[in-house]
Amino acid sequence: MPELVASVSESAVAAVLPTDVVITPPDASLPVDKARWSGVWQGWACQARACDIRVAIESVSTSGASVVYAGASEQQPQLIARAQARFVGNELHAQLHTGARLVLRLRGGADEMEMSVWRPETQLLAAGVLSNKPLAQPYTRVVERLPTPWMDADGRAQTLEAVVVRPIHATGPLPTVVFNHGSTGNGNRPDWFTVTWTSPEIAQYFTAKGWQVVFPQRRGRGKSGGVYDEGFGPSRSAGYTCQPERSLQGLDRAIADLDVVMAHLRQRPDVDHAHLLIGGVSRGGILSVAYAGTRPDMFLGVVNFVGGWIGEVCKEAALVNRTGFVRGAAMPRPTLWLYGERDSYYSLDHSRTSFESFLAAGGKGRMVTYTLPPGQNGHGIYGFPALWKSELDGYVSEILSGPAR
Repeated sequence: MPELVASVSESAVAAVLPTDVVITPPDASLPVDKARWSGVWQGWACQARACDIRVAIESVSTSGASVVYAGASEQQPQLIARAQARFVGNELHAQLHTGARLVLRLRGGADEMEMSVWRPETQLLAAGVLSNKPLAQPYTRVVERLPTPWMDADGRAQTLEAVVVRPIHATGPLPTVVFNHGSTGNGNRPDWFTVTWTSPEIAQYFTAKGWQVVFPQRRGRGKSGGVYDEGFGPSRSAGYTCQPERSLQGLDRAIADLDVVMAHLRQRPDVDHAHLLIGGVSRGGILSVAYAGTRPDMFLGVVNFVGGWIGEVCKEAALVNRTGFVRGAAMPRPTLWLYGERDSYYSLDHSRTSFESFLAAGGKGRMVTYTLPPGQNGHGIYGFPALWKSELDGYVSEILSGPAR
């Protein structure tokens, strides 16, 4: 929680507090550490800041507070709950009518609040950060539809969804990052296929440097047209296949999707075509390395966060992942590989072997690994800029100061 930052949410649906919310000013005799809870707090929760949150602390006493909670996202209807909360140490705990437990904690010396929702006691449903001050939008965010040469079964032209973020008030052409999403766990949750994936942390990092970031959603993912098919077995309900040939056909299909994305971007006047960077997470990481190797003159660099095509639960994982990464060895510029300990899909030993195969095939780059606090999954390091910011700062400076593409 301490590494999460206060910001506006990414939700297109705003949480709305009830009209009867009334903030009663704290009694003058109330200790300052209790009085500062009072007011309306707003911000985000959920993965990729997908949930918009509003919390009103209507009244505060030495033992607790009256709390009104409102949460909304594109995936779930708005939830509004009123509850009487009690202080537990330096936290406020409230039982919501859904059976979930809301936990609030103020940050010392700042007008920020950490929130989490649990059900049962040990199952974390959502977490985020709120503020009682106005929150400025860190970048502009636009959802676009990119044309493709493919048709649906009913004859309609397919399009790919892309979320484009830019620095506030920026005018093009802008250096541009194409940042690619990963898989959906084991591939056996069709409801996850339709979730549009972005990374606010990646967006905020690059837009602060003056870059534009494009998050394309491949066929069948997010709101893109077509069927999601990046290496399923005969029964799609069983999830991704471990069979190498079929799995690598899925990588080929993802490369074809990226060809469509890049053809579109090359026609856009807001893109600085001499300053293109590609990157991604998990499947998006290995896809970015492979794609840059098959299109070696297109990008200044590649940023691979915890990349791999299939997890080590498959005995064929080493073969498939090495094969995918070696495709990227023709990329003539240095690449950056970022991995964390205790990755639930790829151990560091597995990923080092992939990197060594990439180097042996002629690839250029460096691999950086991070030690995470106990209990943290290394597969999620992209969400913690404090880990990798300095390394990525150096890499971006390196590729910009290198020979012109």
